[in-house]
Amino acid sequence: MKTTFILGAALSGAILGPSVVMARDTITAATWLPPQHQYSRYLYTYWAEALAERSGGTLVAEVELGSARVTAGGNLQEIADGLADVSGHFAQYTPSDLPVANALEELGMTFGDPRVVIAAATEFNMTEPMLLAEWAGHGVVYGGSYTTNQYKLICNTPITTLAELNGAKLRLPGRAPAEWANAAGAATVSFNTNEQYGALDKGALTCTTTTAADAYVRKLYEVAPHITDMPVTMFWAGLGHGYNPAVWAELTIDQRRAALYAEADAMAALIVDGTLLEEAAAEESLKAEGVTFHAPGEDLTASIAAFRAKQPENAVPIIQETYKIAEAEALLARFQATIDKWGAKLADVPVEDKETLADMMRAEIYDKLDLATYGLQ
Repeated sequence: MKTTFILGAALSGAILGPSVVMARDTITAATWLPPQHQYSRYLYTYWAEALAERSGGTLVAEVELGSARVTAGGNLQEIADGLADVSGHFAQYTPSDLPVANALEELGMTFGDPRVVIAAATEFNMTEPMLLAEWAGHGVVYGGSYTTNQYKLICNTPITTLAELNGAKLRLPGRAPAEWANAAGAATVSFNTNEQYGALDKGALTCTTTTAADAYVRKLYEVAPHITDMPVTMFWAGLGHGYNPAVWAELTIDQRRAALYAEADAMAALIVDGTLLEEAAAEESLKAEGVTFHAPGEDLTASIAAFRAKQPENAVPIIQETYKIAEAEALLARFQATIDKWGAKLADVPVEDKETLADMMRAEIYDKLDLATYGLQ
């Protein structure tokens, strides 16, 4: 299903007279994810509305949800090729293309607050030279991040102990969670997020990992009525939004600022409304659909806790060998420092306060960029 609509067109016509000529007043933002997904609703629909308002109608987003012009695995190249002016890409889908982004995901199991992660990931991707070079090398201008809540096991049979995990077929985001599961005797299987329903239904998967909110909007309860109530990891590496460089260069500085300010609005709404608050509501909705939330057994909890505790140290040689990043320890230290910075900044901010979160990202990240040069080098 593809949903296409234009936001801000009426506002644009009201503000710009016929004698005013803009280098570009429309951009196309497309995602292959379906319209009901939180990513689509917040980073596309909500973002486009914010963009129209913040640009004063001078830049309009044509949004395509469930679009056929972009794909899960090819999204990175499709942005560079101009198939969409703005789109996203999940770095875990192409680890060989994005070794630095995937290296940071090695720490994903150690984080807990998605507000902290989305802010830190956005700042780090827009300021860390290794990441800036990686995105530029693939023909993408980094605009903002995407972060989920904690992923849990969503299963077609109860999984609460290591014995039950042994032999199970799991879909997991990232190398580190897969290593933990494989060590416990589970097999990891590769399916993208749009394929998981069918795989669970046909038995090609025993469990996927996602959030309760995602499980509900995708109706996974129809094929996977068991959730192990144990955080596994967060899914966050990659692009929430990447811009085609040629299109980015055509925008005025004010339009670039409006687009990025709208990114802060959309990311904050995604995390607060679409992640933290929606998760609690989704758990109740899933229970009403007959889903059982299972407490993990002591051995399962101990297994993942032990793996998580060792991961920061174990990640260094893994990154050096797998992703060929010699300075892995320094890279992870810089990212952890950014995480710690945002953890401190958000410590006293109520979780429901999306306005403060957005304002902080604008002040601490976007206002510190030189928009006359960012993305143009």
